Amino acid sequence: ANPGTSYDDALARADDLMGIDGGDINPVCRSRVYDQGGRSEVAVVLLHGFTNCPQQWDAVAQAAYVDAGYSVVVPRLPGHGQQDRLSGALSSITPQQLVDTADLAVDVAAGLGDEVRVVGLSGGGTLAGWLGANRDEVTEVTLIAPLVAPKVLPEVLVGPVSRAFRHTPDISLWWDGDKKETLDTPPYAYPRYTLRSLGAFLAVGRATQRADPQRVTDLGALVVVTNENDAAVSNAGVAAMADSLEVLLADPTDRVDYVFSADQGFKHDVVDPEGENADRLDEIYPVLGPLLGLPDLTAP
Repeated sequence: ANPGTSYDDALARADDLMGIDGGDINPVCRSRVYDQGGRSEVAVVLLHGFTNCPQQWDAVAQAAYVDAGYSVVVPRLPGHGQQDRLSGALSSITPQQLVDTADLAVDVAAGLGDEVRVVGLSGGGTLAGWLGANRDEVTEVTLIAPLVAPKVLPEVLVGPVSRAFRHTPDISLWWDGDKKETLDTPPYAYPRYTLRSLGAFLAVGRATQRADPQRVTDLGALVVVTNENDAAVSNAGVAAMADSLEVLLADPTDRVDYVFSADQGFKHDVVDPEGENADRLDEIYPVLGPLLGLPDLTAP
């Protein structure tokens, strides 16, 4: 942790964050920082999902948070966002790299805003939980279907499996075994993932629950969004992470839980305008908006 101490300091750190992206990165997947021309009251860090990229949050970041006067930081997570959607870059990521990138995003946000809020979806939700447990600059955390445990994996096996994935030969798996490389919803995300990269995210989630939190101050608010129809993540795992963060709240009533019901039929990614729920965001965004502090959020 090395939080920015001023607006100018934050801009320098933002250059560091965005400078990580080379020519091999899809232009729409580059890290992005939106500032208000000076320190704002609130800065928000938006963390994208596993195998997706910052474009996932673009509509929420620009059309909602920025217009509402927030500063916004959307980092590209390591190994993600390559122009080659079949890149092997995921195989090289480690839990430490994920945490370092999330830390840098908060460092930037701390210089841009008086208050720092973190919102994460899927793998980004896992990192949001870690930041809430370990960064005093973070006052509010929103977890949207965080990748704490895959749907098919009992929570008790997450630790052993995450370690095994990181120390065995890597294996790639298609998100959709029928479409394989032709899966293009969204068109900038990877159509496959690797077990080693999955293990890296699971390790961060496990550390968030098992390690002693490093923050000294109370966490101000915790929002937890789950989906009973989610086929990707275990809601039991989400509950375990949320419960570990709740003890950091000054008042347990500062935790808000929202559940999309199974009969609504929404899939895992409830954010991406070009994702698997793209044609139903007019139903999702009006619900999600108030949970994000954006009461007027509408689908793009």
